[in-house]
Amino acid sequence: MRGPKVTVIGAGSYFFGKPVIHKMAASPIMAGGTLALVDTKPHVVKTMTGLAQRAFAHTGCDVKVIGSTDRRDVLSDSDFVVLTFAERNAYYRGVDTQIAARHGIRMCSSDTIGPGGIFRALRETPHVLAMAKDTHALAPNAWLINFVNPATVLGIALMRYAPEVKSFALCDGQHEPYCTLNWCKTVGILPPEAKAIPPDVQSRLDLAIGGVNHCTFVLRFRYDGKDMMPVLRETVARRAEMERQDPQAGSKARYNANYGLQLFDLYGILPTAVAHTKEYVPFYQGYGVAPNDPEPLRLFDSEGRAKEMAAAWSVTEQYADGRIPMEEFFQKVHDDHATDIIESMWGGLGKPFFINTTNRGAIPNLPDDAFLELRCHVDMNGPQPLPVGPFPRGALALQYQVLDTHELTAEAAVTGDRAILRRAMLTDPICNNIVDADNCIAELLEAEREVLPAYWYR
Repeated sequence: MRGPKVTVIGAGSYFFGKPVIHKMAASPIMAGGTLALVDTKPHVVKTMTGLAQRAFAHTGCDVKVIGSTDRRDVLSDSDFVVLTFAERNAYYRGVDTQIAARHGIRMCSSDTIGPGGIFRALRETPHVLAMAKDTHALAPNAWLINFVNPATVLGIALMRYAPEVKSFALCDGQHEPYCTLNWCKTVGILPPEAKAIPPDVQSRLDLAIGGVNHCTFVLRFRYDGKDMMPVLRETVARRAEMERQDPQAGSKARYNANYGLQLFDLYGILPTAVAHTKEYVPFYQGYGVAPNDPEPLRLFDSEGRAKEMAAAWSVTEQYADGRIPMEEFFQKVHDDHATDIIESMWGGLGKPFFINTTNRGAIPNLPDDAFLELRCHVDMNGPQPLPVGPFPRGALALQYQVLDTHELTAEAAVTGDRAILRRAMLTDPICNNIVDADNCIAELLEAEREVLPAYWYR
């Protein structure tokens, strides 16, 4: 069986560019396939195709590589189309962060919820839907995989406004089997050095995780009939105490065990992506009379992220031009969530993965069409969510509020309706003042005029 044709739109991606080349070069299932690399910047296309050629020659995988600055030149006959693009990602997230902070809204990530998530969706949704239209025209049988934030909003936009395209969305935060393996290590079911979950352990494990992307929770954790949630809380509490003595500096990593412990005690379930979930709730915004404990959110560091991305790109260039040997590339670069899913789908491996898709009864007290991150069986027919169980009340209300925010954001991004945009902003759980929200919207629309569709300014 030939390998698949995988088209990557956003070939210079900080997260995905090198892993997809690694997977195509190293996997027998991908051998003999085609990798099409698309980027609007010619030097990025040249660099990434050069890297792919070196990697494929190194392994002798017989994968063909093509590159273009125009996706329409290479989309035909694609089996998978992966969206992993962003226009000046760090810069505009910084703009979103600073303007929102001037209007009383604090964001530590600025890419999914709050003004940052909403305005990133306004920037990216028109491009995603245009790419979906081209995919349907040129590769109607392809699976379109969105790997761009905000994953839920863009996934909803594809579901609602491009239903003719087969699509789902991904986030890199819950990469199986490592996600489940790490939870087993956390509560002592497996030792820290364990590299895999033995079948006898897997058969006795009942671990239920789900929710809206970046707002997912461990809902149930049992092993051999024993409830592991109290053990999990003890572990988080120990980490929180240690963290008080030596907190990390970065906005996303700072005090995560403490925030996670508070949310665990509030809802009775543990957030799995605290670095994001702490941005989804109003408790760490600095509202109220008493000071936040441990502190209000630190603001997203766009300059720091830009430096990280520039450093990563420099390494990519060195792999491509031979300054770093291919041996080191294959030692240091690894497959990722998206590439493992593509391999499993194409090869019929039957592996489960966390995928953002419609609920379809997996969480029975959320709507069937709620767009959630769920453990799924996935093959060339697409993802089929596995049963999770109900959300407890309290956290259930948060799920509904976040879902409504994302649905309204998708509608605003497609229609350019300022009333819907305003409703999305004021449905958002971290926006609590109408005048601040209105002023924030006005300032962001002006600041991002060059990258937002013209229909916002009619």
